[in-house]
Amino acid sequence: MTVKLFVCASLTLIFFIILLKNSRRKVSEIRAQNGQQFEILLCELFKKAGYKVRTTKFSHDFGADLLIENGGKLIVLQAKYYNRPIDTDAVEEAVVAGTIYGTGYVGVVTNNEIPERVKEFAKQFEAKTFVKKIYLIDGRALERLKRKERIV
Repeated sequence: MTVKLFVCASLTLIFFIILLKNSRRKVSEIRAQNGQQFEILLCELFKKAGYKVRTTKFSHDFGADLLIENGGKLIVLQAKYYNRPIDTDAVEEAVVAGTIYGTGYVGVVTNNEIPERVKEFAKQFEAKTFVKKIYLIDGRALERLKRKERIV
């Protein structure tokens, strides 16, 4: 009887761990077939929320995927449609794109989550470079954008 109880409790615990792990990964309900479709979807979401936005070319865009005009400033966003969290290289790509487009306002938008190490990297980058603001927009922020909330 004790062995059965132990096995049952162990299986229940494993089930809840898997459930918890999967629930954390599901950050956004936004779905796209690929990165290009994600960029188009983002453009539509930002427009519906009242932003003046346009996409760039899908290739050779120097890392810029969306250009947003907000309060007289140009914000260059790098879009990352991943099944995993982004890394610091996405921030670096956004900064390069901001340099090419002549703005200190850049960001990364992803359907997934943004790890703490990436947030810390962005803060250090803002403090030590010309970059005025790095916007890190994760799947949860995209859900707010779907409700037409301002996020940048």
